[in-house]
Amino acid sequence: MTNNLMEQYVKNTKKYLENFTKTFLAEKYNKEISDEYISTYIDSRIYNFGESGQKFFYRRIYASLMDKKNELKKDFPKIDEKILDDNLKIYQFILYIDGVRPISDLEEFAKSICENREKIVGIKAVKSFESRMLKSIKNYIEEKENFLKSYETTDFLLDIQKYTLINDTYKVDLNYNFKIPYIYSNKIINEVFNDGVINEDKLIIEYMLLTIICIKEINKGNFSTKYLVDFADSLYKKQTKLKQTLKVINNPAIQDKVFLKVKYKDFEENKELIYSLMQDGFRFAIIVDDTFNPTMMNLKKLSVFKYLLVSTNSKNYDKIKENEIKLNNIIIYDL
Repeated sequence: MTNNLMEQYVKNTKKYLENFTKTFLAEKYNKEISDEYISTYIDSRIYNFGESGQKFFYRRIYASLMDKKNELKKDFPKIDEKILDDNLKIYQFILYIDGVRPISDLEEFAKSICENREKIVGIKAVKSFESRMLKSIKNYIEEKENFLKSYETTDFLLDIQKYTLINDTYKVDLNYNFKIPYIYSNKIINEVFNDGVINEDKLIIEYMLLTIICIKEINKGNFSTKYLVDFADSLYKKQTKLKQTLKVINNPAIQDKVFLKVKYKDFEENKELIYSLMQDGFRFAIIVDDTFNPTMMNLKKLSVFKYLLVSTNSKNYDKIKENEIKLNNIIIYDL
């Protein structure tokens, strides 16, 4: 069974936020209001929705939560505004616990949560609650780290290289890091590794390892980096395996950062499928091969793709180079 690491990461985060809110508010917990704030936090924290022009990541998130409070006041006109305020105030702690802002002293931080809990909801601070809170925060931080570590491997390594002169855009390749019997030449090994079923299976490993990198970046508020990854043309006729492979990156946060490289020839032969996948959120970078006729009309038809990749040896190179200023694509000549 293929795992979607980002979906599980989001699920784990939501679960902790819910438990923290229940624990902090105790009998004053309101599930409906809490869920609304949690959903907004996840959208802003992980999916980068609702940007408000704030320079700092934590301020962008808190601005989204403030906007949510104003929406809730309209949606729930009869609710006590203090409930909305109390749920909002909790996020001054969550922003630290969830790594948006650094915690300098964990024990002092747990102590401050207890003291502020008494001020916010009127529940007197006790030592047992402070120790439980400290343990809970430690466990959550460790679980987040261990979750990602559990999918890391030394058998395979990602080779990530920045495209020349293209901002925040990287080429990704998967390399193996284990010994293969010397009776096989490097040429044979590379051909097998990059062809057929093995090539299809390695994509799952590549996408999972890249997802780990993306999660770590998102955790730090980095949403700008884009990765261009390989895709196996043999998957077009294997619907079940195609879905299994793409399940790994089937999440808006990952789809925003990962682009699948496909040849123009394969795009022409599988347009309906690729357009369907695009509607599902997947993104593609087109390799302009020699089957492409680079008329201006045809080039403009490719405007739906953010990236065009063109080999310097391609017969289309000169024509595309000549017209690149007229195109809205990001054109990469370094394949």
